[in-house]
Amino acid sequence: MNTANKRIAKNTLYMYVRLFTTMVIGLYTSRLVLEILGVSDFGLFAVVGGILAMFTFISNSLGSATSRFFNTEMGKPDGNLNQSFNINLLLHVCLAFIILVLAEVIGLWYIHNKLNIETGKLDDAVFVYHISILTACLGIINGPYQSLFVSHERFGFLAVLDIVNSIVRLFAILLLSQYQGVYALRIYAAIMSLTTVNTFVVFHYVANRDWSEIIRLRIVKGWKLYQDVLVFSNWNLLATMSYMARSSGSDLILNSFFGTTMNGAFAISRNVNQVISSFTGNFDNASAPQIIQSYAADDKERYTFLVNKLGRINILLFEFFAFPLLIELDFLLHLWLGKVPQGALVFTYLNILVAGMSLTAGGIFNLINASGKIKWFKIETSFFFLLCLPVGYVLFLKGFPAYTMLVLFLVADVIQRAVQLFLMKYILQFDSWCYVREAYLRPAIIALIMAGVLYVYHQLEIEAIVVKLLAIAGCGVLTLVLIFFVGLKSSERSQVIKKIRSV
Repeated sequence: MNTANKRIAKNTLYMYVRLFTTMVIGLYTSRLVLEILGVSDFGLFAVVGGILAMFTFISNSLGSATSRFFNTEMGKPDGNLNQSFNINLLLHVCLAFIILVLAEVIGLWYIHNKLNIETGKLDDAVFVYHISILTACLGIINGPYQSLFVSHERFGFLAVLDIVNSIVRLFAILLLSQYQGVYALRIYAAIMSLTTVNTFVVFHYVANRDWSEIIRLRIVKGWKLYQDVLVFSNWNLLATMSYMARSSGSDLILNSFFGTTMNGAFAISRNVNQVISSFTGNFDNASAPQIIQSYAADDKERYTFLVNKLGRINILLFEFFAFPLLIELDFLLHLWLGKVPQGALVFTYLNILVAGMSLTAGGIFNLINASGKIKWFKIETSFFFLLCLPVGYVLFLKGFPAYTMLVLFLVADVIQRAVQLFLMKYILQFDSWCYVREAYLRPAIIALIMAGVLYVYHQLEIEAIVVKLLAIAGCGVLTLVLIFFVGLKSSERSQVIKKIRSV
């Protein structure tokens, strides 16, 4: 168990090195792209090019489901990875084909008939849409290959590949900044698609080199084998599609009522949400293979320990990154973007809170996936995701402001988490009250203290830039001290001190 814990720590370190590097590059490129495209085209890409993000998310979700089956086979004494790989690959190819056909019919109709865009931008929107769909389908087909790397815990390799892709994107966008033509939006869409093609080629090459027997293509007979994967993947896909419907649907509703400028502000706030979620969710991702394999081996003590601990660590990491942002968010947005689009500040505040709420599920989803009993979990998740759209539409008709949609996201996620813990207790016989105590109690104390600090600070109305920077740094230090003395248990503090001394 000690060796396994060290492996989780090492894999988490790889992922944080990757994320820190890609985050710094991503924040800089976001500012460059906003300057190159302008707020309106940036918002247009968020709506139309967001199709790529949507199907990338679907691909990642399917990859998570595929990793579950791979890890389950690895946890069995007589597991058959080649059979599982071929089953999942065929299903991914079929899904990519179905999505391609539906997107080229329904999606194009919407762009031509319903999308609220500036005059003369229709051809750009169609080009971006086509390239996004093709790239997304390629990413879906690549899913089983990526799952092999995750299941074998090759996080160091994945980190290097992502960093290289981010650097390639950066240099391509720097070249784009020198371009003065009218096709900047189209070129940017092509740049964003190139790294998916690169990943596809690299994954196939390395997988063929290291796991040639596992990826050997063959026809697997037996409908029951496909049915097991389909049932699990379909329920998993339902929740994923519902999440993306909420994300893309909210873009379309905002576009309908407020135009592409508000879409640009919303996209900026979503970037902050994604950075925080990625930064704090890496420990969860690095632990997923061991949770699933422990469940497959019926090691309840091990997977319960991991799930409870992950829940707390995820929230503590969120607090470490969120509070220094929240104390001077307006200042930091201006520092990052220069000119902040109208509405971006409120959107970002709320999106940070939405990110925090999503991270209160640390370890939970991995355990649910490991059990295979996902039906009711995915139904309740999908219901609360989709409910936000009609309610938001009605409220906008009544004149509510644009940020109302994010308030709905936050309320729905709180209710959804409570229902989820209830289902875990009665379907999986998981001790949900123990999880609440272990995961939420200590972070809640820190949140109350820091909320008081932020309230007092904002009453001071500081104007000096030096003081603002000191406040951000001081808030980070104070949050770290509270995490160490309040968030960690005494045994964990001793381990941290011991590790610091050894270094």
